[in-house]
Amino acid sequence: MISGFFGILLREIRYGLVLSGGGFLPTAFFAGAVLILPFSIGPDPELLKQIGPGYLWLALSLASLVSLERLFAPDIDDGTMDLFTIGATPFALVMLAKLLGQWIAVSLPLLLAMPIAALMLNIDAQMVLPLMFQLWIGSLAMFLLGGIGSALSAGVKRGGLLIALLALPLYTPIVIFGAASANQVILGNGIFTQGFLLICAISLFTIVLSPIASAAAVKMQLD
Repeated sequence: MISGFFGILLREIRYGLVLSGGGFLPTAFFAGAVLILPFSIGPDPELLKQIGPGYLWLALSLASLVSLERLFAPDIDDGTMDLFTIGATPFALVMLAKLLGQWIAVSLPLLLAMPIAALMLNIDAQMVLPLMFQLWIGSLAMFLLGGIGSALSAGVKRGGLLIALLALPLYTPIVIFGAASANQVILGNGIFTQGFLLICAISLFTIVLSPIASAAAVKMQLD
């Protein structure tokens, strides 16, 4: 069971980073969203510094949607998911491996882009690493919640809009808490503020909930 879990996890990481390259699409979207901000509001350094931390969370929430449409659909179409259902590894554990593997494939390129994005928004260099850590944990919660929407829309052609309709309302508290915790970091109040601890709690909750809910939704698609 454990070997099956790690086998699926490594398969998803390899597929996301090497075979399909889909892990880099959210990074490109994230970079484009950050790049366009100075052109839309002007290059005022103080204004960028003031709204930059919260805007990073908004850009992250939108970028996390990019890779969700094809999270489960290819395995359903080619019959791989049917094999997973009859395998020795519990199906909920298969879903957890797929979600974590795809999240790792997406988050690694994002981690490389986040420092550049923060510096473009005139955020002090010493604040970049704390913000990166907060965004990284927040991306886990977003991806796991979005995975539920992806599983529900896996049988729908061009289900990206449906995923956005399902996932964005769930992202709202994460973005609110994330923006508040990022502002606390900028003010020098540390990383583990109340808002960030709530995001950590959401991440732990979704690690348990998302695989179970995704497994049930995918089984409905297979039936």
